[in-house]
Amino acid sequence: MIRIAVAGGVTGGHLYPALAVLSELQKITTIDVLYFTVKGKLEEKVLKKYTYKTVSLDVKGLVRPIYSLANISRILKIINAQKTVKKTLKDFKPDIVFVTGGYVSYPVGIIAKKLRIPLFIHEQNVIPGLTNLRLSKVADKVFVSFKSSKKYFKRKVIVSGNPIFINENKKIRLDKKTILVVGGSGGSEFLNKLTCDLSKKMKDFHFILSSGGKELYCSEENIEIKKYIENMADYYKAVNCAITRAGATTISELLYFQVPSIVIPWEGATESHQLENAKEIEKNNLGFVIREKNLDLEDVINKLIVLSNKTRNFKKLENPAKIIAKEIVKEVLK
Repeated sequence: MIRIAVAGGVTGGHLYPALAVLSELQKITTIDVLYFTVKGKLEEKVLKKYTYKTVSLDVKGLVRPIYSLANISRILKIINAQKTVKKTLKDFKPDIVFVTGGYVSYPVGIIAKKLRIPLFIHEQNVIPGLTNLRLSKVADKVFVSFKSSKKYFKRKVIVSGNPIFINENKKIRLDKKTILVVGGSGGSEFLNKLTCDLSKKMKDFHFILSSGGKELYCSEENIEIKKYIENMADYYKAVNCAITRAGATTISELLYFQVPSIVIPWEGATESHQLENAKEIEKNNLGFVIREKNLDLEDVINKLIVLSNKTRNFKKLENPAKIIAKEIVKEVLK
């Protein structure tokens, strides 16, 4: 049996890669899991469906610029969280700690190394987050999603890809050409509006919109609205093409399921990391990257028609989660 402590959440982009790795580990061996969550955030809701032990930490991410006075109280919260993490890890006695980034990972990763527990980290984005950059200096292994991320880390880097969380429920059959629109776990008002505009001009197409619960200001008959899609794999396989933001998990899923796509990066992403993620779609000849400021509706329509006529490629790829799971087992058994 492997005892593993995990941190990574607040957004699905940090949570679901961690869950994917845990799922693959369970296929290899018995595991006992302790998951550090952030109070009131997404992972607390999702992890209720699992039997994992959880510990909630009252922490907040640092604001930019880093020297902002607002960070004083946030740093104090992180320091207090380290006390909780230290006691919890001492009691749980994990064989290994695995973190996927986000501010909750920092106190967990730092304490793991102080307690001399092997630390593995995974970075989803092309441009690493601040937490993972700092933890990489003490980590035993660093897994990255893209080769272009290697230059940011000085040692112990494995290009694994981004773990894909696959929750397949059913085979979806669609009668019309269908475009999936995904704005990330929280949705996108920009993509919601774009879907309304496109649906009015593309009446022969069916749109499935993952709205993130954000309000839609149109009621076209060819739009099917879903607040959140849990079995995303089923939809990726069924649709003709997609329009998405460029979060690391979304880009990795598009590549894994080979979905022809238009990717519109969120311009507010830290250090333009969504733009760098999006470029992977064009590198792999899978679709187009369009900046919000350059968006032209007719151009989008023409590109969607081209993409919807492409033959889907369903070649079987190894889930990066398997690569990381095997490395964890190797570390524990060495």
